[in-house]
Amino acid sequence: MNTPPSPPATPDFPNEPAHGEETNMGHALRNYWLMVRERKWYALAIFLIVVVAAAAYTFSRTRMYQSVAMVQVLRRGQQVLRVEDVVESNITGDVDFNTQIKVLESLTLAQNVAGRLTSEEVQQLIAPYKSRSGANPPVPVDIIYRNRQIVPQRLTLMIAIQFRHPDRKMAARIANLYAEEYIAYNTRLRVDESMKAVDELKDRADQQRRRVDEIANSLQNFRQTNNLISLEENKDIVTEKLKALNTMATDTHASLTTAEIRWKQVEDWKKAGKDLTELPFIATQPQVSQLTQLITTQKTTVAQLSERYKAKHPSLIEAVSTLEKTKRELAAAVDAAAATARAEYENALTADEAARKALADQETKSLDLDRYSVEYDNLTREFRVNNQLLESMMARMRETAVSGTIETQNARIVDPAIEPSTPVSPNILANLVMGGMMGIILAVGSAYMLAVIDDRVKTAFDIETLVGLPLLGVIPRIHRMDQPDKAQIVSNGADRVIVEAFMSLHSTLRLKDESRSAKLLMVTSTLPGEGKSFVATNLALAFASQGQRTVVVDCDLRKPNVQNSFRLDAGKGVIGYCADALRLDEIVVRSVHPNLDVITTGGRAKMPAQLLNGREFEMLVTELSKRYDRVVIDTPPLGVVSDALNILPLMDGVIFTIRYNRVRRKAVQRNVQRLLLANVEVLGAVLNDTNMDFAGDYYGEYYEKSYKEYYDVAVEGEGGGSAVVASAR
Repeated sequence: MNTPPSPPATPDFPNEPAHGEETNMGHALRNYWLMVRERKWYALAIFLIVVVAAAAYTFSRTRMYQSVAMVQVLRRGQQVLRVEDVVESNITGDVDFNTQIKVLESLTLAQNVAGRLTSEEVQQLIAPYKSRSGANPPVPVDIIYRNRQIVPQRLTLMIAIQFRHPDRKMAARIANLYAEEYIAYNTRLRVDESMKAVDELKDRADQQRRRVDEIANSLQNFRQTNNLISLEENKDIVTEKLKALNTMATDTHASLTTAEIRWKQVEDWKKAGKDLTELPFIATQPQVSQLTQLITTQKTTVAQLSERYKAKHPSLIEAVSTLEKTKRELAAAVDAAAATARAEYENALTADEAARKALADQETKSLDLDRYSVEYDNLTREFRVNNQLLESMMARMRETAVSGTIETQNARIVDPAIEPSTPVSPNILANLVMGGMMGIILAVGSAYMLAVIDDRVKTAFDIETLVGLPLLGVIPRIHRMDQPDKAQIVSNGADRVIVEAFMSLHSTLRLKDESRSAKLLMVTSTLPGEGKSFVATNLALAFASQGQRTVVVDCDLRKPNVQNSFRLDAGKGVIGYCADALRLDEIVVRSVHPNLDVITTGGRAKMPAQLLNGREFEMLVTELSKRYDRVVIDTPPLGVVSDALNILPLMDGVIFTIRYNRVRRKAVQRNVQRLLLANVEVLGAVLNDTNMDFAGDYYGEYYEKSYKEYYDVAVEGEGGGSAVVASAR
């Protein structure tokens, strides 16, 4: 018998993922891929639509030719004169280079290129774009702007100017015009800006010239107003005079001091009654000195005569008279010397005041001259600065005027555009490959989205992970077989694969203690038509084939099906036992197959819930568990009625039937949760009516197409015996 192999032990390495996790992830991805594959016809239709659309688009497109002109941007423009340009055209970094690219991409350049076309070339340019409906033709600028492409070459100063057009000659013509217009545009820009700069410099120079003239006039008026014909000479003269007057003032002051001292001495001595002749500056006077000596001599003479003569002697009288006269002369001379001292003092005072006044006047004049000099220097400096600025403007204007008339280029054409020989668009191979790739992506994506939207149960992943039940077995789909033959396929062996699937289900139930020891097995489903009766009858036949005393009990009192599956009459059945108090032996149909008995419903009940909840049904179940090794009970679907929930507490285990690609996951989850609320073992789920085209992919561990050959060979080797016998062996 084919039993699923137990998974290998998980390696005890903490840093490595568990083998079971990797298997589950891979299995889940594989299941999703198979869901996409299941919708292969949808995917194929979408793929063909996309490919056909790509082909139609490709072959309906107008052929486009592309011509390329290669332009080199010069790092530094040509320099005929070493003069700084008004427009900076040097390429010093990526910013300057990208600026030139943006100039090439500008609408202005496209307009200039369009303006250089002749009328015939314009017609040739717009001819392929004219609408057949007679609408307004496109503007040449728009055609040029949309179909040109500027491609900078990496790590170089080269720029490829590309242009596409259905006419190969026009493609080359526009590409070359673009390159020429780019160079001419930069040249015109430099010349125009230079001429504008010359005009601006001329205006500024005129303003500056007027300013220089104003300052020169102010300087001249200042000279005339302040009598500063030669400021430097005047300044020297004033300085010399100031020095002389300063010396003179010093001398007069010294003379005044001396004279003042003498005069004060004279006054002091007069007040004191002292002899002024004792003053040195008087005594040294020639007349005073002579008279003083003469008086001394005369006094000596008078003294000698007084000793010789009497007072009235004429000689003595004459000598005394002469002495008196001399004294009077001396007094007059002293008075004259004193007057002279006073006169000298007054003269010295007058001279000192005059010198000081002259010095003060000269100092004032010198200060005025210094003040004038500061203002004069300011005017002179302002004149000099503005005059230099004027000269600089005039020189720059002349240089700009000369350099602006010289044509220089900051780019050159390396490779002119030539007429292309082959079109670049449409790229048939690339479009078809792209269409194929997009077709595959959209086809797979659409199929996957359909699979995601479709939430019907169809994979082991859905059952074991989303529903939460172990998958006990997978029953393949049966084609073209009557319902009674399907219900007894384990016995009649009509399909070896189906027989082996049920025998595998039987073997799986024997692996666990719960399912191996469970006598009372309830088979139910979510919706009608999922094959619960089919699973119940064939599972019972599988038990019976293994020598176990088995009975199938049809408890679907609303829509019985077991009696038709075994081609039996309605009989008394469960209703007769519960409602009419019949004995068990009276309702059992014995030996329908070896080791297999059947109990039908005995008709349809009006109130099935009351019968199934009654004590009689509980007694029936108890008595069946004593007589039989396996009691398989077919119940109504959980999603329709609650009859199965009434029987559930009496059961040892539940087998949940799910039809492949029929019932939605949420419905199954909801009903399985209802089963799990009861304290009854839910043994697992059986996936019924599986598509054989995908069974080997979805459920490789349960079913493989290649097994069919093995089953057939095994049966033939047994000499044509029954499938049950072959499987048992």
